[in-house]
Amino acid sequence: MTTHSDIDQIRELKARYCRFADAKQWDEVADLFTEDAMMRFYDVDGGLLNQVTAAQFAAEIGERVGAGQPIHHLFSHEIEFTTATTAKGVWAMEDLIFHDRKAHPDAPFDSMHGLGHYHDTYRKTPDGWRISGSELTRLRLQFVR
Repeated sequence: MTTHSDIDQIRELKARYCRFADAKQWDEVADLFTEDAMMRFYDVDGGLLNQVTAAQFAAEIGERVGAGQPIHHLFSHEIEFTTATTAKGVWAMEDLIFHDRKAHPDAPFDSMHGLGHYHDTYRKTPDGWRISGSELTRLRLQFVR
């Protein structure tokens, strides 16, 4: 019999985050978080660029991406269980956003390419594992205008 371990469930949770973000299904992304979750986004110098609650996520992040096409890649990850119902993880990541400037001439850039890490916390809820906090740190961020 095949079992679906907690670590597998957390990996699939983060994979759904990327798939929903790439499909711009912002409400579905927001549903992957606990109600009290906070997301923080940092620049390459460590400065806080933006922070949003799970409730704000769909509207604010969707507005920032606009007509652009996001693409997320996750690579190596480290997951540590802190209790039976909590965990923390670090994921190497790459994200890109592409804008069609002919169709949307007011887009802020043609493309964005970011590299860094997601630092997440997770909580097991009656609905399964959810992201209870996320910080995106950047090693590199490049814009083409």
